[in-house]
Formats: sequence, structure tokens, C-alpha cells
Amino acid sequence: MIIKSMSRKDKSFGQLVAYMSDIAKSDEQYNIYHNIYSRKIEDIEQEFLQNAEYVPKRKNGVYMYHEILSISKAKHLSDSKAILREIAYQYAKQRAGNNLIFATLHDDHEHHLHYHFLISSNAVGESKKTRLSKVQFDTFKKNLESRTLEHFPELEQKVIINKQAGEKLSRKGGERKRRTGKTPQRDIVKQKLETIFANSETKQGFFEAMSKAGFEIYVRGKTIGILDTAHNRKHRLKTLGLLSAFEVMSARIELDEAAKQTTKKQRKRKSSQKENKKPDSPAAQTQQKQTQRKGSQTEPKQGHPKTPQSGAGESETIKTQVQPESTTQETPDELDNQTHQHQAEIKSIRKQKAKAQMQAEKNHREQSQEQQKK
Repeated sequence: MIIKSMSRKDKSFGQLVAYMSDIAKSDEQYNIYHNIYSRKIEDIEQEFLQNAEYVPKRKNGVYMYHEILSISKAKHLSDSKAILREIAYQYAKQRAGNNLIFATLHDDHEHHLHYHFLISSNAVGESKKTRLSKVQFDTFKKNLESRTLEHFPELEQKVIINKQAGEKLSRKGGERKRRTGKTPQRDIVKQKLETIFANSETKQGFFEAMSKAGFEIYVRGKTIGILDTAHNRKHRLKTLGLLSAFEVMSARIELDEAAKQTTKKQRKRKSSQKENKKPDSPAAQTQQKQTQRKGSQTEPKQGHPKTPQSGAGESETIKTQVQPESTTQETPDELDNQTHQHQAEIKSIRKQKAKAQMQAEKNHREQSQEQQKK
């Protein structure tokens, strides 16, 4: 399945309707009229022109979209047109359900069928335009292909839109590889990067290996690439087919860093717990006693106490006691629980690391198998 979208910035509705309705190419019984009441070419054009009047005029404003939905003809299915009409109708509803849409089926090629769509830029009777971002339209196309493959396997379509990108070559590189079976400089860069990605365990080790090999990593938006400083050439990891290997290494390094941070925190806690358990030094004990004495001497006196008479004639003395400050210490059970908790965190991180690495390696193997099949 292939889907293309082209915008038009003029009101050339009549020209496109006439082309789409060409009797030599189209089959009228499979036409789709979405939110359209007319059936004649001139009347359809007028409906689109009247609806376009609601759109505010501005320079380079889009008035319509010309889109194409194409599928390959199935070898074991005599007539695919009815099924394609159902797919095209769902396409129109989900792509722009409130807009004017006129669609025709063309069967003028030997190996494929395709639908042409004329879609108004605005909803019926509204000034606001209906627009999908590049990401939204890409998601829409992928979902449509997935549903088609799931619900209509008899069409015998291959995965195209959802296909994962593998290694790509330029035209010159492709011609050289067909002649000699090799692309010398590119292959050398790829081999070095594969070795670096496989052996790097820490961020510092990765950047040191890259520097030693004469490579610099760069990021442009969502694209990650490598600059070969010796030849001043840039290579995208995606076109080299090394994006999955890079993701495996990144997951490994990130999980390793997280484990190190957890271990470091655990060691700090243990050392602080040991320091709390240690008895005070003699100097600290002497200082504590001096503080206690000063506290007892500076306690405010509230007049002379009366000395009640007793049979023995002895007077009672008033004694001042200084209570030491109470310190709360964690019990051994609480310390054991904290230790077990940290060990469980480290185990969990290691499991996640292994799982991520296995999944990424699996994706890498699948991509390699697909490339070998090609």
C-alpha cells in the first residue's frame, strides 16, 4: 500500500475533477461522494468553489488536497475493486470526515489499482482549515495499512509504510556495491562503529573509543549521526543500519549508570549508619561533661529554699541533675530492611538492563535477516 498527498494553492477544482472522471481510466460505479450531493462534473466543481469561499484569502493558502491510495493487484483474487472501495471509504471518513471529498478508482495500470481523492482544505461551511501535521499523517497512514493487512489478507499486500528502515546506500554507493560487492570507506566506518557499540560499557569509555577512532557524534533534531573527522564525512546511524545497535548500547550504559548511582547511595547510607553507631571519642565526652557543668552552674536560682525542721535537725539539700539529650538510632532490623531494599533495586535494574538488551538484539537480528532476504 502506498499513500501520497499533494496540496494545491489555487482553486483548480474543475481540472482535477475532470482528470479523475476520465472514462478511459475510471470506473464510475466505484466513485465516492462524501458530503457531496452533485454527480455531474460541473456541479461537483461548483460545490467545491462555494465551500472555498469560506476560507480567508491569504498568500500561499491551501484550497485542496489531491491524495492517492494505491495497492498492488492480488494474484489469487479476481476482483479487488470492491474491497479497495471499502478501504477508500474508510480513508475518507477518517482523513477528513467533515470535509468535501470526491474520489474515483483508476484501473489503467497492469499491476496496481489506485484511488484519487479531491479533499477540500476546510470543513463544509467553515472557515477553519483541516490540517494534519506530518507526524499525524504518518500515524494515520501506518494505522490504515495495519488495519488493511489484518482485515483483508486476501489482498496479499506487503508491509511498506510500517517497514522498519534498514541500511541505505547512495546511488554511487549502490552502483559500486553492485559492481564490487563492497563500499570500502563506508564498510570501514561501519565495522569500527559496530566494535565500539559492542564493547562500550560506560559513557566515558564510549567517548574515548570514538575519539580514538576519529569519530564525533552529532544530533540534528531526532537524527543521530557520526562525523568521520579524517575524511570530513557525515554518516547517519539509520542509513548505516546501526541505529538498533546504538540503542542497545545506550540502554546498557544508562542502566549501568543507574546501578552505580544506587550503589553509591547505598554505600553512603551504610557509612553514615556506622558513624552513628561509633562511641564518642574521649575529647567529645570531656566536652559534653563541660557543657553539662556549665548548664548546672548557669541555672537560674529562685530565692533561698526554706529548711524545714526535722527531728535530727538536718537540712535537706537541693540537687540539680542534668539529663543527657536522647538520640534516636535505627534498630538492626531496620538497617537490614534498608539493605535488602537496596539490593532488590539493583537486581531490578539489572533485569531491566538484560531485558532491554535482549529486545534490542532481537530487533537487530530481524533487521539483518530482512536485509539478507533483499
